[in-house]
Amino acid sequence: MRILHVVTNSDLGGAPRVVTELSARAVSSGHTCAVAAAPGGPMWQSLDHRVEQFPIRSMRRGVNPIQDTRTLLFLRRLFHQFGPDIIHLHSSKAGALGRFAALTKGSQYATRCVYTIHGFDTILKAHPYYLPLERALAQVTGAIVPVSRYDAHNLQQVGIAKNSEILDSSILDIQKDTQSGIDRSGHPRIVFIPNGVTDRKGSQSTDARACTALLAARRQSRPIVLTIARLERPKRADLFLDVARCMPDVAFFWVGNVQSPRAVFPAETLIPPNLSFLGESPDAGTLANLCDIFMLLSDYEGAPMSILEAMSCGKPIIASDVGGVPEIIDNGQSAAGICVPNEFSAIVRAVSLLLEKPELAAQFAAHARARYEAVYSADRMWQSYFSLYIKLLAL
Repeated sequence: MRILHVVTNSDLGGAPRVVTELSARAVSSGHTCAVAAAPGGPMWQSLDHRVEQFPIRSMRRGVNPIQDTRTLLFLRRLFHQFGPDIIHLHSSKAGALGRFAALTKGSQYATRCVYTIHGFDTILKAHPYYLPLERALAQVTGAIVPVSRYDAHNLQQVGIAKNSEILDSSILDIQKDTQSGIDRSGHPRIVFIPNGVTDRKGSQSTDARACTALLAARRQSRPIVLTIARLERPKRADLFLDVARCMPDVAFFWVGNVQSPRAVFPAETLIPPNLSFLGESPDAGTLANLCDIFMLLSDYEGAPMSILEAMSCGKPIIASDVGGVPEIIDNGQSAAGICVPNEFSAIVRAVSLLLEKPELAAQFAAHARARYEAVYSADRMWQSYFSLYIKLLAL
């Protein structure tokens, strides 16, 4: 099989991380795989060396008619050059341009497109004016994949999946000859596939600078709260800073794309001495092995890869009660942590509770590891997508 992944950004965010995981497993399984995205980001160094790389110099995150037209033409040429059996599109910008490019080669070609939505709130809340375009393109897409049940529900609410059943990836069995999960009626094919990550438990980070900082806090017997996220909105670095400021005996670390907080916070903002911004880390997920609590605060989320990696390390989670986060953490008896509103007092109470009750933190940690093994491994994610690819090619 020849698989082409197209993603907008080449940073280490959620969508590029999924591309990295899936492409590595594709080539390891004997398939030919390529990735196309904006140039210059750290994702390119994270790809398996067997994955073909096609940087798109004109790819932009925002709307730019001239550059978007160039990207569309680039993708048309790339489809002709690479000859993919499956075109897997990630994020709204790549999803729109990729489907337009596929349509220029015929509607049958567009049915080879798999479009993964990595957090539908990006459109639903931040850019709702794109909803009519999403509804129209959905009708010519081979399959649309929400990475959370929250997003699957919202796809139905806005009419993208109005006439389609939301299908669970577990029904896609490549050992069967049935067309489970594939709709020949012209309605969008919606298949829920959870994100998955490589097991990070016990792995040692190659980031000596970050490890040194975390281990220094551990030698001082200070509890460690870690966040791995882009240092930008909507990741609520403001709340993270406020919580750190009121808990001086706890070491707070932010691993993300910006090392200097001055790039985000006003110049007059006082950064407390117990809060460190470590910047980008090539294998950030492994750093979760060194923390006591993993925290992710955000205004909206799909299915955050950083939370899944922390769960693979067996760490208790504190995260904003938004998007697909509650279903990952699971607030039932097997909860992996605590979902909190984006309120200062609630977050402080959650951190204090886990520090004051280590037995509760250990219980959350055990559940986190169990939930990772059962649902959120990268191998499981690859098998679900591969089954979907097989079904689409059988149409």
